[in-house]
Amino acid sequence: MAPFNIWHKLHLHRTKIALLSLLALFIVAPAAQAQKRINTLNKPDYDSKPIHYGFYLAAPLTRYQIQHSQEYADQLAADPSGGEGTTNVNPKFSPGFYTGLVLNVRLADYLDARFVPGVGFYSRRIEFTDMPQETGELMTEDKTISSTMVELPVLLKLKAQRRSNARMYFVAGVKPGIDLGSGKSDENPDRGLAVNKFDLALEYGFGVDMFYPFFKFAPEIRFSHGLLNQHKQTQSTYSRLLQKQTNHNISLIFFFE
Repeated sequence: MAPFNIWHKLHLHRTKIALLSLLALFIVAPAAQAQKRINTLNKPDYDSKPIHYGFYLAAPLTRYQIQHSQEYADQLAADPSGGEGTTNVNPKFSPGFYTGLVLNVRLADYLDARFVPGVGFYSRRIEFTDMPQETGELMTEDKTISSTMVELPVLLKLKAQRRSNARMYFVAGVKPGIDLGSGKSDENPDRGLAVNKFDLALEYGFGVDMFYPFFKFAPEIRFSHGLLNQHKQTQSTYSRLLQKQTNHNISLIFFFE
């Protein structure tokens, strides 16, 4: 009887040891695999190549930065309290969309030059509050200027040291642009606004390069400040209240390279 009990106890212990070993294997193996993935560099020779290509998609918030005219100041001076009959003119943020291609040229270990031409679709709004109408009524009106822009940004990209499969970077440069649209808010010259076809903007921003096995993905925040006056003076009452309009964007951009 004693040898049987000893064998039975040893069998129970072996069963417990086997179960504990299997449990440890299920816990340790995935952890080791995860650690291996963390330590594996995706596309390790990426930065040694002189040229990279890609494309991007962008969602900007856009608006005009405006400067009022002397005529606007005069009508405010006539009623400093800003009561009924005083027109207020304010720009509003509007969503847009643009997309394009990427040509990235390596200049040094941590410095690249980027040419990212694209096409942008914008609808910038200016709100005219208490605007006199031909009927004598006062109305609040939005004047929207829709633009289809061919944009040719040239940027410098300053990269931080790569940490595993990610790194921070900063970009800055200039963006020439050409408006392919009509550049008008209204076909009626007495009621609308008009803008010039050519623009030049200063751009800067930051992002994160994230390396995957087959491509690099980079979300980026970029700010754009127009340098050229886009306001095209006409005889419109709306146009006479403005002296200067410049384009300003805040964009979320997704790069795939």
